[in-house]
Amino acid sequence: HEDRQQVPLLIKDLCQGRLNLEVSSVGGIRFTQASTTREDKEGLYDWKFFNAIVSPDDDSPARIMDVLHDKKTIHKLLAVIKLINTDIERKFQYILTKVWRAKEIFDQEGISDPGQAIPGYNMARLVSLFLCEDISQVDEILPIIQRV
Repeated sequence: HEDRQQVPLLIKDLCQGRLNLEVSSVGGIRFTQASTTREDKEGLYDWKFFNAIVSPDDDSPARIMDVLHDKKTIHKLLAVIKLINTDIERKFQYILTKVWRAKEIFDQEGISDPGQAIPGYNMARLVSLFLCEDISQVDEILPIIQRV
């Protein structure tokens, strides 16, 4: 007898809401906001999310990044990956923890553009915050960065 496990594939937010699917005469796909009498639901998984996947525009990368930074979504994805391969799930979990930490540091430091992290001192400060969770090692890290 096998010990079987299961995980729902879709998070609750993807199982509710309304949108319109439009297919052009040449097969193009586009989603639009559904016209309803009820209050429109806005969020990560509204019609704009689906458009970002099937019909990308200038705002699509930001929309996809918002989803990737949504911990609820990523934890669901990790649960599915864990059913397939626990080693891969652990590696993804480790990487995502570091990515989320880096994003948290960038947000705290007010860095919204990669160019803001390039001056040597700023980069040393960010590396110190990432590795040590404080700025105690900036003076040690700065010479290394300057050599590179």
